Amino acid sequence: MSRQGLTIAQAARSLGVSSRTVRRFIKSGKINAELVPGPFGEEYRILELPVYFPKPKPVDNTPSQSPIHTSVQGMDIIIRELHEKNLTLAAQLGAATERIRNLENQMRLLTVAKQQPWWKRLFVRYYTEPWR
Repeated sequence: MSRQGLTIAQAARSLGVSSRTVRRFIKSGKINAELVPGPFGEEYRILELPVYFPKPKPVDNTPSQSPIHTSVQGMDIIIRELHEKNLTLAAQLGAATERIRNLENQMRLLTVAKQQPWWKRLFVRYYTEPWR
């Protein structure tokens, strides 16, 4: 058994990504790896890590404006978006209410037209037709 190279977990730690990401890179061909027999079956061994692997960008925490001013502007934007969404939902509610009223009226018309239960109408039709 060959123990040369890095395991997936070791490569993930050295690259700063998850082991699932390393497996995806192996599958897509971004990382070259070979299958070697291991104690529980075949496992990947990575002989060399790519030099061109993109490192995560550091987060810029320098404030461009005062935090209070930024939070007030953010709140205004959020309030405006919520107001627009509220108006849209109110219009949808009005349309749905009108549709419900129309369907209720149609149901009333259908129940008025049917004076007898369905089974009585069925038997009356069945027994009143001439035998063939």
